[in-house]
Formats: sequence, structure tokens, C-alpha cells
Amino acid sequence: MIERSLEGGGARWAVISNEVEGPAFAAAATERVAGQMVPHAIGCLCCVTRSGLVSSLRRLFARRAQGEVEFDRVLIETLADTDPAPVMQTLLNNALVTEYFCLDSVIAVVAGDDGPGALAGSHHGCKQLAIADRVVLDRASPVAPETCAWVRALNPVAELVPFDRPGLAEALVGAGLETRLMEGDLGGWLGSPHYRGSDELGNGLHGFAIEFPQALEWEALHGWLNAGTQTNGDVMYRTKGAIRIRNLDGLVIINGVQHVYQPPQRLPELDLDCSRFMFITSDLDRAAVEDSLRIDLPQFQRLSEDRAVRQARAASDPSIPL
Repeated sequence: MIERSLEGGGARWAVISNEVEGPAFAAAATERVAGQMVPHAIGCLCCVTRSGLVSSLRRLFARRAQGEVEFDRVLIETLADTDPAPVMQTLLNNALVTEYFCLDSVIAVVAGDDGPGALAGSHHGCKQLAIADRVVLDRASPVAPETCAWVRALNPVAELVPFDRPGLAEALVGAGLETRLMEGDLGGWLGSPHYRGSDELGNGLHGFAIEFPQALEWEALHGWLNAGTQTNGDVMYRTKGAIRIRNLDGLVIINGVQHVYQPPQRLPELDLDCSRFMFITSDLDRAAVEDSLRIDLPQFQRLSEDRAVRQARAASDPSIPL
């Protein structure tokens, strides 16, 4: 699939592969990373920066800056049944990476011998499929219709792309937040219409969209998200949101993978009639999140209001402690 992706299309590619003994690729440059690409996905910056993925990305950028190689995009290949979250987290919120690179499409590949039973038995394989932006169907070993139906149930949003589709690379890119915003397709990135019904995806996974009619107070929402990631971050596989914030024009975009969030983006030129969230979770259903928004979010709102009152009193009288 990588070789097919590198063919034609006009884009120049670099490849980072988890296969140390893998084949040579027709790319501008190939980096190979042994073991876990990101051994410390959550932790202090000094640990995160030592990961093989971060080092490879920085090396590629330095080589391009020095004129040694030319590339426009980087394709990162992980091993089969590998957790995709650490790689995504690095591309969302590692200061040494996000200065030069951004996350575009997450791709999963389904081969003909990957029947529903085999896929259901792979925890990380199901996670890859559930959060993928595109799913490639390997036509070298045709995928059975029942497997396609199972994949579609697990991920109602991702485009299913045949392996032999002309211009495969161009069909795989463009699903990231930045591209969707440039194309005016925020709804496509959120995918909320596809998750308005039943939240049960299968294999213990849930996908659901929640709309909040009124504008939210940022400090309260920030506190609620922090508490949620501390309590349930390991099962909050994907969190997206286009949020109306009180006293701010436009929207604030939140984009998270488990415990890690991209820095919020404010888009004053865009607006929606309500705040929209999308969640993909494991063993955490819609009702639990809706209950938390109904019960816990107002508590964070009250804490925020009390803090604002104390700060105002302290500003008027510095002798009053916060």
C-alpha cells in the first residue's frame, strides 16, 4: 500500500517505518524506528523528545532544510496491531514537532484475511479502524462483504478506499482539521451527523455526537475536560468539538486523543447554532457523558464564578487572600 501511495500524484514523500528490516521505498527519504515509536506518550517533555518518532521527524526536517532531500508529506507506518494514539498525540501536541508538521489523515488497512472475527480479536486493530479517517481495502486479497459491513459499523464516517484506486495517495490525504477548515468542511471533520443515532459501534466501542444549545464558559469547560481526561482519558480514544464560548465571537475547536489535546484554536469567522462534540470511546457510553455534562459541568461553572469573585475582591483589596 505504501508503494502504491508513493506512485504519481505529484507529491514528494518521506517515510517513517516501524519495520527495521522492511523494504526500500520509492521515497525521498526513509527513517526506520525500532520498537515503540513513542515510549513516553504522556510525561515530561525531556522523555517525550527522546522518542524515535520525534527524532526521525526532526532529522527529516533538518535534512530538508539543508537541501539534502525534498518532500512535501511524511507517511508514518506503524506495525500491525499497534496503538495509534501515541503517534497521533505526538503530532497534536509536541512543541518540537507541531512547529513543522501537522496531523492529516489516519489510515487503517484491511486485508482479505482480516475477517470480522480476527479484527474483533485485535484490540488495537479495532481502535485503529474506529478512529481512522480512511480505510484501505486490499484488493490483492479481496475483502469479503461481511468484513466491509463490520468495518462500516465500527466506523460510519471513514471513506472505504479500494487498494487499486487510481491516485491512491490523493484519496488518502485531506481528512485533517487544517485541510477541512481550508475547504470549509468543519462538519466533515466533526462527522457529527453520522453519530447522532445509536452510540454502540461494536467490540465495546462507542461513537456519539452531543449538541449543547447554549454558549459555554471556557474555564468551566476546560475544568470539565481536564477532569474527564484524568478519570477516563485512557478510554476517550477521540474527542472533537466546535464550541461556542460565552463572550467570544466564532468557535473554539478542541481536538484530542486520550489524555492529549491540541492547543485550542479560536475561529472568530465561523459560527454554529450550537456547540457540537464528537466522542469515540471504549466502554464509556453516550448516557455517561451526557450525565456528566448535565451534572458536573455546572459545578465547574460555579467554581469558575466563585474564583472570578475572589479575584475581583483581591484586586479591589490586595490584603484579601485568593
